[in-house]
Amino acid sequence: MTRLGDVPDFELERFFDRFEFDLPYQMGSSDPETLPLAELLELADPAQRRRWDGLRLGYRTAAGDPDLRAAIAALYPGRSAENVLVAVGAAEALLLSFAAGLTPGDRAVALAPAYQSLHEMPRAMGAELELVPVERDGDAWRFPFERLMEALRPGVAMLVLNTPHNPTGVAAAADQLAAIVARCDSAGIRVVSDEVYRGLEWSLETPPSVTGLSDRAVAVGVTSKVYGLAGLRIGWLVTGDRALRARAMAIKDYTTLCAAGPSEVLATIAVRAHATLRDRTRDRCEANMRRLDAFAAARPDLVAWHRPAAATIAVARIAGPLLARHGGDPEAVLAHWRDAAGVVVAPGPAFGCRPDQFRLGFGRADLPAALDALAAAG
Repeated sequence: MTRLGDVPDFELERFFDRFEFDLPYQMGSSDPETLPLAELLELADPAQRRRWDGLRLGYRTAAGDPDLRAAIAALYPGRSAENVLVAVGAAEALLLSFAAGLTPGDRAVALAPAYQSLHEMPRAMGAELELVPVERDGDAWRFPFERLMEALRPGVAMLVLNTPHNPTGVAAAADQLAAIVARCDSAGIRVVSDEVYRGLEWSLETPPSVTGLSDRAVAVGVTSKVYGLAGLRIGWLVTGDRALRARAMAIKDYTTLCAAGPSEVLATIAVRAHATLRDRTRDRCEANMRRLDAFAAARPDLVAWHRPAAATIAVARIAGPLLARHGGDPEAVLAHWRDAAGVVVAPGPAFGCRPDQFRLGFGRADLPAALDALAAAG
């Protein structure tokens, strides 16, 4: 059993701590292009702008600003502000959900590969984790619906779901999601779903949130992905389970207590402008996916990639000829890209993927320049 104090190093975050801010092209990042503060404030209505200008920098309510919770609740049909708990990023929202929803010895099911916290935080709460692999067909990935349904047996306490999925970009279709949640309800399994990329689906319609399918389910969202506002550090959990929300709020008193006031006011502006900011991100991602298609077709000696079903990221692969030029060493290839092109991608092993695979983000405005740098570096 892992204790919270014994969790292993967060490999991806340690990697980014070394390279994220010193090199020009961040092609491994999952957050899309952000916008200047002044541009976000242009989306505020007069009342919101007055609230920003008159903001006092004191403590905030632990549950989250009431206006922000109401704006978030409007994204989840059937839910109200009383179903929302604001957190400092999705990381805290997930931690609170696992701490409130799991006890030592519980069994949990999760997808693999995964963003590391989706595995390590349930283990830190004392849960035994069963991993269901996302299915791979060459460089394409498929949501493992049948295998996941088989894993949802009585005796499992929690399903840790992530759809759209990081790092592969696969996503459950609406009928699959409904069947998964129904199976969980019938088996007494709580669903905690990381939905931070919800709304960024490319090859399927956006399904409903799990919190609209079950009162016991927990949906986690954040301002960093759809809105491109990672620096606000505002996340949330939404659930119809009042007891779980109350436990999560009690635990929050020992973590961050409350979010930052400026971030809450700015996040309220952003969430109320949901469609505008979502479409901004969608337009850039769709344009960049076309550029990646063309790049992979023109330079098959460098990179192989397959369009994901959703999200701002995909798992790509170092092409064989490039790998051979570096002695078959994927780490040497990634170091070459950093040194010769100033391009950072996220290494596959940080997610449980193969060493010749890497996470590729396509939400940034400088992706065309990064591709040019990669082509020049060879």
